[in-house]
Amino acid sequence: MEALVCRKLGDPTVSVEEDNSPVIVSKNHPIPQLDSPTAVRVRIKATSLNFANYLQILGKYQEKPPLPFIPGSDFSGIVDSVGSKVTNF
Repeated sequence: MEALVCRKLGDPTVSVEEDNSPVIVSKNHPIPQLDSPTAVRVRIKATSLNFANYLQILGKYQEKPPLPFIPGSDFSGIVDSVGSKVTNF
């Protein structure tokens, strides 16, 4: 899958073409596996990056995911896999 990956904290306005960019575009990022019986995986069709994601990449947001991470929280897509205990969503 293709993904924008934050590999280190820093200025997200630096071009991904530059070596010091905190983000890279991964063309062959592994598809995440379901890690719990209540997990749902969505094949993303559209997403947005917003100010909260900007702060996250800077390391200034209240939620600090471990590196590397894929920024973003607003998306739309198609559910392509569900855990064994998912019956409704």
